[in-house]
Amino acid sequence: MKHVTLMSVEGKLPDIGVINSWLLILLAFTFMGSIAIGNSLLFLILLLWLFEGKFDEKFQRVKHNPFAWAAVVFVLLHFVGLLWTSDWEFAGFVLKKEFKYLMVPVLITVLRKEHITYYLLAFLLSMVVIVGLSYGVYLEWIPPYEIFGLEKVEDPTPFVGHIVYNPVLAFTLYLLLYAVFLRDDLPWKLKAVGLVLFVIMSINMFLTEGRMGQAVFLVLLTLFVFQFYHGRVLKPALLSLLLISILAPTAYLLSPVVQKRVDVAIHEVENYEQEPNSSVGLRVIMLLNSLEIIRENPLLGVGTGDYRQEYIKVNRQNFPEATRGEILNHPHNVYVQEMVQFGLLGLAVLFYMFYVMVRMYKQSSGPFKPVMLAFPVFYAVIFFSDGYIMDHYLTFLFLLLGSILYAGNSLGRD
Repeated sequence: MKHVTLMSVEGKLPDIGVINSWLLILLAFTFMGSIAIGNSLLFLILLLWLFEGKFDEKFQRVKHNPFAWAAVVFVLLHFVGLLWTSDWEFAGFVLKKEFKYLMVPVLITVLRKEHITYYLLAFLLSMVVIVGLSYGVYLEWIPPYEIFGLEKVEDPTPFVGHIVYNPVLAFTLYLLLYAVFLRDDLPWKLKAVGLVLFVIMSINMFLTEGRMGQAVFLVLLTLFVFQFYHGRVLKPALLSLLLISILAPTAYLLSPVVQKRVDVAIHEVENYEQEPNSSVGLRVIMLLNSLEIIRENPLLGVGTGDYRQEYIKVNRQNFPEATRGEILNHPHNVYVQEMVQFGLLGLAVLFYMFYVMVRMYKQSSGPFKPVMLAFPVFYAVIFFSDGYIMDHYLTFLFLLLGSILYAGNSLGRD
């Protein structure tokens, strides 16, 4: 293997490809801490990618990559949806959010095989730091400084709210399990460190308020058990059932936060009409309103930008007291969101993206194959809970890990 430097072959100019790869490592470490830094780094990577040129070579590396094309099709759908959109201002907002998915083919050509470990370690280290800060605030060792962006000390999730923090933490925990138990090429000392981190970070999961993160953690834990006992069904099924039957009640009984959040969720579902602006109650109302919009526009939806205005019309007829839902940008369910915007066509495009990931997982024989299945499972579950496909942090996680996992033979070489 040739020695990698920051200099080009001519030895005069920096190797832009290598610089971009190191910027991607920096992005992996920082995107959970700052929206501004994450967006700036992604923009800088794009600028250097364009300045570098070599577009024929880059196209050759992605032209047979179905994951890259699935991301392109997803973005193109939002441009096509402008044909039956009337609210161009909100359409611009949506496009600004979803346009980032065009970075998938860009990042696939930025990735370098020799840096894969660095990308993942940078992301893991960022989560270790954030969890450490969370413990510090929870134990009152660290004041809840304004820079942490904490909405309330009772929910110590630095930089991001629990809606983002817990799902990302759940996938981080899965990655630790994968590294400790499913990788044979790691030394036992690193595996020991990984196991300790898993225990510490798992406890933190149930000290914060993110119900979806806790739920998807149990789903990923079940998936991991089946992957650990690969090729067997009965034993992992029984073990998964045992783990969940122990962990879920234990978390409920020992964690006041979990107990409160579960009780509140049940109460708000049962009383959504009396408390229409509650967290879960509003989700029920948004689902009912959105389903009515879908029934009226089943094939192509209302277009890229008309969700909010159509939702307001329906909501004022059905639940005029539920005023908070009228200022939100999505129905807190990605599947419903895509159907409202694009009808069955939108759902088909979304499912196609999942299909591509699962198909590439089945075709893979690489070391990341277990994660290639966990990744779509993770997003398939959390998409039921919120508009994560428009969220900065979950979008960047998708761009980073998705590009790594499904790059296939497109990885750059030194």
